[in-house]
Amino acid sequence: MKNVYFLMVPSTHLLDLAGPLQVIHSVGEVGAATVDVRCIGPEVSVGAFQPLTLTDIRPLPRALPPDAVLFVIGSKLTPALMRSTAWRKSVDWLARLGRERPDGLRICGVCSGTFLLAEAGLLEGRLCTTHHRFIARLRTASPTATVLENRVFVEDGDLLTSAGVTSGIDLALHLVSQAFGEDVAIQVARENVVNFRRFGADPELSAATRHRAHGNQRIHAIQDVIASRLHAGVTIDELAAQAGLSERHLARLFLAETGVTIKQYQIALRMDLARRLMTSSRLSLENIAASCGYGSVQAFRANWNKHERLPPSLLRRGGGALQPDA
Repeated sequence: MKNVYFLMVPSTHLLDLAGPLQVIHSVGEVGAATVDVRCIGPEVSVGAFQPLTLTDIRPLPRALPPDAVLFVIGSKLTPALMRSTAWRKSVDWLARLGRERPDGLRICGVCSGTFLLAEAGLLEGRLCTTHHRFIARLRTASPTATVLENRVFVEDGDLLTSAGVTSGIDLALHLVSQAFGEDVAIQVARENVVNFRRFGADPELSAATRHRAHGNQRIHAIQDVIASRLHAGVTIDELAAQAGLSERHLARLFLAETGVTIKQYQIALRMDLARRLMTSSRLSLENIAASCGYGSVQAFRANWNKHERLPPSLLRRGGGALQPDA
């Protein structure tokens, strides 16, 4: 994710833009990677729906580089806007982009930005979502699309759409996690003091992000230590010394902030790591157990059977890994 573009038309909603823009820009702020961020549009300046004018917007580029990410930002939908030259130029540009499809391009619709995608034909036959007020309207605008409600965001291959407003932040954090890993996404979320969210029908968060919905930086630091030492383990007295707290106080505070005990959190991280290694590597079960901090396959299996429905062999075959567990 080296090049990220934000497409804006007049009456842009500031938070639709500012949320994901801040998240992507923060990747560089936390020192994870250099990302070239560009705001583009059919006009060099636009009046936002909120009383502010955005200037120095770059022209719509003739082409996008490989593996670019494009955010199509929501705006105040009015008949005048949707008849405007700026709207039509954006739709035509998006339609051409859809036909030419640069390698690795990912397109992200934020809130009512999905209506630009709909007019450009980019939602046809796809799963998508939008702001809850516009669900029925989007189904009419793109009748072949499957428009899902009660979602923070929906990912359908190289097309991602969000419910808008603050959910653009969730979508951007998801992309950061995919591109740079969960650790970077956690750093970015902490930098911006935001939590990872899901609605009831959304995929479950990983353990690494599921228990981070708090603002206690001391406990975040302890979670970082646990995550960095899964293979070797870390004792409660070591963590207490790191936090400058008594063991009892740390245990109470950790449970209050995260909703789980330190041991439960450690096991959840180890199970997440085991699942990833079993479905995406050829490591033997012995090596996976050791990587997750277990002294033997028997100890690993005992924990696995308490928390997982499928045995390792079936998960491994279903995930497409080639090495059978032994």
